[in-house]
Amino acid sequence: MEEKKEVTNNSKEEKEKEYHEEIKDQKEKEALEQFKHSIATITDKKDKEVLDPFVLLDNDFLIHFLRARKLNIKKATRMLLDYYHWKVKMNLDNLYSSYLFKEKYKLQLLFPHGFHKMTKDGNPLYFQIMGQLHADELFKLSSPEEITKYSVQIYEKLEREYFKLCSQIKGTYIHGVFNVIDFNGINSSILNKKLLSYVKETFKICQDYYPESLAGCYVLNANLLFRSFYSAVKIFLDSKTKEKIKVFGADYKQGLLEKIDSENLPKFFGGSCECPGGCLFSNAGPWKKPDEVEEKIPEDILKRRKEITDIMTYGKIQNDELIKNTGKEGVNPDDL
Repeated sequence: MEEKKEVTNNSKEEKEKEYHEEIKDQKEKEALEQFKHSIATITDKKDKEVLDPFVLLDNDFLIHFLRARKLNIKKATRMLLDYYHWKVKMNLDNLYSSYLFKEKYKLQLLFPHGFHKMTKDGNPLYFQIMGQLHADELFKLSSPEEITKYSVQIYEKLEREYFKLCSQIKGTYIHGVFNVIDFNGINSSILNKKLLSYVKETFKICQDYYPESLAGCYVLNANLLFRSFYSAVKIFLDSKTKEKIKVFGADYKQGLLEKIDSENLPKFFGGSCECPGGCLFSNAGPWKKPDEVEEKIPEDILKRRKEITDIMTYGKIQNDELIKNTGKEGVNPDDL
């Protein structure tokens, strides 16, 4: 009996094991200690009030801010303080646990998106279907402010839940989501002023308050209109983010399969996965509890989900003006 109990405990310990970011070298190690000292010696009353009293114990959290500012202690300290002031302003703890975006299911029909499993490296996969985006209707459904709150709640779930679960499965520290954005079928609504303003705001939030949370981004079925879209938003992107974006025309399948196992990739992108109700809306992944009770979804929503999945699976690639010769590695958008 004792031996059986020991195995059970070991199994539990393995499951609950925490993984941490590796400090790259001595220079980074010294910079981290200097960063902690800078935080510990903050004197401004308002800054001290917003700081998490346990932040100095969280090397994983701190190192991302430090790297985002290229080990510049002064800039990293300012970035961290800006984050904590923003956290208070947004009431993040409450937003994460209690915020309910009532139009979530309708939003997913006007802008299909969702988490679906992981990459080979263990990063959560997040799909966004820009070609099925209806920007005008989207901002009639809800305000940009409420949609931004919904997006921030997604970031919080990544930080507090998804990355940790992926780390446990992969057996290594995971901190980064992998985005796949499909531009097949996009039209001029992609240049909607409210949409561009929303994109600008979400880029700022991601880069300023969730540093190093993007593992990579593949843009599929990019056409000439994508160039116009990218030209409008690239001024909001820092150099690190730009380096992680790879653009593909219609020949993206091999590139995706080198990054994602076939069983984790939706059929409509060249994989073998066909989740009941559609991969985009399944939320499939280690974050979805086996005993999770799903709320009843209206029939008209389910019907439209199936239509979107069918369009993605059986619809034709709109080859007009697609960017050519991107290869299996994709190209940097600044090189187009």
